[in-house]
Amino acid sequence: MAKSAKLGQNFLHNKNVAAKIVTEFLPQPGPVLEIGAGPGILSELLLEKIPASQLTLVEIDPFLVQNLRQRFGSQLQIIDRDILDIDLAGMYPDEHVGIIGNLPYLISKDLIDWLIRQRAAIGSAVFMLQKDFVDKLLSPPGGKKYNAQSVVFQLLFQARRCFNVSPGSFIPRPRIVSTVLSVRPAESPLEVNVDKFHDFVKLCFVERRKTLWNNLAPHFEKHVLFATATACGLSDHARAEQLSAVSFLAFFTALKNTTDRQK
Repeated sequence: MAKSAKLGQNFLHNKNVAAKIVTEFLPQPGPVLEIGAGPGILSELLLEKIPASQLTLVEIDPFLVQNLRQRFGSQLQIIDRDILDIDLAGMYPDEHVGIIGNLPYLISKDLIDWLIRQRAAIGSAVFMLQKDFVDKLLSPPGGKKYNAQSVVFQLLFQARRCFNVSPGSFIPRPRIVSTVLSVRPAESPLEVNVDKFHDFVKLCFVERRKTLWNNLAPHFEKHVLFATATACGLSDHARAEQLSAVSFLAFFTALKNTTDRQK
């Protein structure tokens, strides 16, 4: 039993791995949202540890939703919607929610962007992603895997690799290794508009072979760019992949302050 290819889901069937994921996740004091519940292997283990009233499942596949409802009856809330359309602050206006799940790999980037947007409502998360994607997400500066999403994610969250999961733990068997990731919001929130900052970092990475200045020149006055860069200690030849997340934040803040003064 498998989802359609466009959903990019491989079902975890290794119960030992599922138990390790749940152990990494619990205890969880508040409500729990499972993304991509599939056949319910994590759901079943969660229900052994937490009340049914604490757990909500999200599953987009109608066939799987029907199976979940037959299996768990009315004891669980099951939402048959795309997780990307769900607003956590609306669902949990007065609580922080814990997120758990084997995330659909084909929409990993969109799911992390969703996590970034929903960060204010999230208490903690443990989920599984493609190892190569996690490598990009946690990549340090200086390499080809480091990108705009890496920068923003690393500033907003504290993340820890828990363990890798081999292809044989899934049905159908994927061709890749997976990684279980534990995530918590950073202790200090960013004092900038995160959406604007994310857009700025994307501009910096738009053509990786170009310098920051060539990527940003269409959007800022050249003398402002160079003056701000000099004040931040950046080289004229700097490329986006060379800047740390903290350096990006300092550069963006200084550039914003300069342009704001000129208005």
